[in-house]
Amino acid sequence: MTNAERKQIDRRIALLERATALFGRFGSLIPMAVAFLNQWPTEVELYPHWQVGESWKFFLSLYLYWFAWLALDRAIMFAKAGLDP
Repeated sequence: MTNAERKQIDRRIALLERATALFGRFGSLIPMAVAFLNQWPTEVELYPHWQVGESWKFFLSLYLYWFAWLALDRAIMFAKAGLDP
């Protein structure tokens, strides 16, 4: 691999790293906006038998976005480790 190729790959990884940082910071706003626009109930309704109601969609989407951020972060760590000489 030439130095030009290595620099180009480093720039792409840095760009992906910045995008992942923004996704980690603001990614939880996406499920909230979707929940607001779809008029999902975002509060947990506790009944005598601890039923959650329809708020499971909201919490599931929050965890899915969190896992996506975690996967992106780990992929960047592995990509950086693979480029070290």
